[in-house]
Amino acid sequence: MFSLALLAVAAYAATNIDNLFVLLAFLAETGGQRRRVIAGQFAGSLTLIVGSILLAALLTRLPFGYVGLLGILPIGVGLSKAWARFRPGHVDQVQEAQATAGTRAPATPTKAGAGSSWWTVACVAVANGSDNLAVYVPLYASHSHSEGMFISLVFVVMIGLWCAGAVWLVEHPLLGAPIRRYGTALLPLILLVIGVSVIVNNDTLRIVFGI
Repeated sequence: MFSLALLAVAAYAATNIDNLFVLLAFLAETGGQRRRVIAGQFAGSLTLIVGSILLAALLTRLPFGYVGLLGILPIGVGLSKAWARFRPGHVDQVQEAQATAGTRAPATPTKAGAGSSWWTVACVAVANGSDNLAVYVPLYASHSHSEGMFISLVFVVMIGLWCAGAVWLVEHPLLGAPIRRYGTALLPLILLVIGVSVIVNNDTLRIVFGI
């Protein structure tokens, strides 16, 4: 179970690095009214989890071994993000964006009652969840029902930890830069590992391709 928990933690973290900074923005915007942001994050994330379980239930009707082909999804997402992260000219674009951001005037403090509603936060989380579905669906489809329940439990715990971490980070904005730098660099590798594990766990190479 420890290896499965580790895989679930990696799956959640890998697909929510970008969402962490969206969450930070919402928390900074709402000021003291953070409960609605956390509620929206839970609602959006749970919607993605339930949707992934339902899609996985449909796809488990595929013959054994072919379910592992779903591992191609996180591999594809990982390769796409690796290209976006390490393509020629990316560093120049990042530096230009940072320089532009540095010339902007600091934002004015937001009133405690202002900010987005929990519904807005939830909708943004769902709209930003294509990566989540691409990883969660193969993960659920390649494990048993009891293992799927355990994965869901780990995901729920991770949502809480993600919100707690975002609340802590919003008080220390300088820490966001190294997380963004190293987190996005590791993200493609984590997605590739998850995709390969789905293929290997279903013995797809031998059953489908005879390798």
